Amino acid sequence: MSSAASLSPPAPGNGAGGHDDRKGPPVSDMARMIGLSIPAASLPDVVTNAVLLQGYADMLAGFVLPDTCEPAYEYTP
Repeated sequence: MSSAASLSPPAPGNGAGGHDDRKGPPVSDMARMIGLSIPAASLPDVVTNAVLLQGYADMLAGFVLPDTCEPAYEYTP
């Protein structure tokens, strides 16, 4: 298994985390609020991506850094 696969949040439909995966994020409502039109054929993939991104956001929000960590002053890719 690659390291990226081990760090990925659970795929939609796996039922992990007590989340009701049958109910996706309100993508259509969010798109309407910002004036974005999503073709009906693309909506399932957009919802899947939104669920995946929410999983990553939840994972990052739950990552606690101790106050003793040194800040990264410089980043060199």
